[in-house]
Amino acid sequence: MDAQSNPATADDSGHGGLQILIGAGPARFVADEPVGLSGLGLGPTPHDLVSAGLAACTSQTLRLYAKRKAWPLGAVHVAVTHERQAGEQPADTFIRHIRLGGDLSNEQRTRLMEIADMCPIHRLLTAGARVTTKMATV
Repeated sequence: MDAQSNPATADDSGHGGLQILIGAGPARFVADEPVGLSGLGLGPTPHDLVSAGLAACTSQTLRLYAKRKAWPLGAVHVAVTHERQAGEQPADTFIRHIRLGGDLSNEQRTRLMEIADMCPIHRLLTAGARVTTKMATV
């Protein structure tokens, strides 16, 4: 993978509300906040998007590992929720639930659960990342 990826974009039309048009890869969709937080509830929240990235990356990592090992991994379901607890360090927690299908041994299931922690997004979230902000010229 290149050191620099294609940019994800967020465009606010300026017409009010918190609805944002997101561009991620070839997809275009709306992100928003719940009605109780001044949004209209029209799309996932930014925290939902991070949770989805962790779920997707985990599933892909497990699939690639099982394929390389020629293990009989069936359907994979990864559900991620986000909680924020003020006063905790760190305050944000992502809870990941993984369901593995297929005729796997207990050892294979245990190893796949260990491999889940090696997905790049898991590593990014647990290690932290730098964010650099620059003024766009256009």
